[in-house]
Amino acid sequence: MWSNKKLNADKLLEFIRQKLAEDYSFSIVHGVYDPGRLMDEHEWGDLEQCDAVILANGDCGACSTSGIANAIEMEKKGIPAVLVSTTPFIDAVITTTKMSNMPAIEWAVVDHPIGSLDEDAVRQRARHAAEQIPGLMLGQDMRAAAE
Repeated sequence: MWSNKKLNADKLLEFIRQKLAEDYSFSIVHGVYDPGRLMDEHEWGDLEQCDAVILANGDCGACSTSGIANAIEMEKKGIPAVLVSTTPFIDAVITTTKMSNMPAIEWAVVDHPIGSLDEDAVRQRARHAAEQIPGLMLGQDMRAAAE
């Protein structure tokens, strides 16, 4: 779980973890990524220990586009990755996926905003993101096997 350290990003990830833990067993590696740029390979720390990555949060234009660009780079390395972004930045994310020649990549979308919310509202956003993540990360065959 990689946070961009924007307001409520850590809470959002923790609540997503809690929700996913109700149905899945997994270990967590925490990391931080820069919300304004594509990260260099050496900056990801323990990424090689990860079977999948959740990036949070795309609550502005720059963090949404850099978040999906970073998710795309992970996907290219064979690591399933999901960005959690908010609704106003759907077009920006779509444009970035097209420019990266990965127009089919998907991400979790939650209502805007995230940064200014109280804990209960962040928990609701996390629940909605967590409902989307398994379907985005698992292929069709794996999804059927998990059910």
